[in-house]
Amino acid sequence: MYRDIRSWASSVDMMIKEKPEYLVGGHTRPIIGGEKIIEVMTNYRDAIRFVFDKTIEGMNKGMTPDELVDYARLPDRLAEKDYLREYYGNVEWAVRQIFNAHLGWFDGNPTNLFSLSPRQEAIRMAKLAGGEAELLQQAQRAVKSKDNQWAAQLADHLIALNPDASEPKLIKAEALEALAENLLTATGRNYYLTAAQELRKQAE
Repeated sequence: MYRDIRSWASSVDMMIKEKPEYLVGGHTRPIIGGEKIIEVMTNYRDAIRFVFDKTIEGMNKGMTPDELVDYARLPDRLAEKDYLREYYGNVEWAVRQIFNAHLGWFDGNPTNLFSLSPRQEAIRMAKLAGGEAELLQQAQRAVKSKDNQWAAQLADHLIALNPDASEPKLIKAEALEALAENLLTATGRNYYLTAAQELRKQAE
C-alpha cells in the first residue's frame, strides 16, 4: 500500500501550525517544548518533501529506481539529525515506492519487459560460473569474505536450481544474518532475521 508522501508532509505542516507543547510519536521518543517540537517537525517535513521532490526530479530525467536511490539521498544537514536516522523507515524504500506509485512496475529498461524466470537465469549463471558446483563455491567464498549481499544473491540462484538443497539455504541464512547485524532499520533487520530462521529450519 502506498502512503501518499505529499499528504504525509502536509499533515506534518498541519501539526506544526497547532504549535504543540507535547509530541508523542508512534516510532520515536516523546518531545516536550514547543520550540524543540517545531524544529524537529520542520526538519521531518523538509526531509519528506526533499525525498519526494528529488525522486520526481530524477524520474523526469529518465532515471531508473536503482539510479534514483543514489540521486535522492538526504542532504547532510538533514541526514545528520539523530531523529531522522533510518530506525523504522528507509529512504531507499521510500524512493522505490514513489517511483512505483507514479510510473508503475516498469523501470524503463526494455530488458526488464520480459525477464527470464529465476530458474532460467540461474541456469545461465551456473554456466557462466563453470557449473553449479563452482557457483556454490563462489557463494561460499562470498559469505566467508563478508560480501553478504552478493552471497545472498548467488544463493538465490542455487536455490532456484535445486530448491531441496540445504547448503544454499544455509549460505543465504548466514548472509542475511550478517546483513541484519549492520542494518539500522528495524523492520528490514527483523525481516532478514525471520527469513534466515525459516531457511535454517528448511535446511534441517
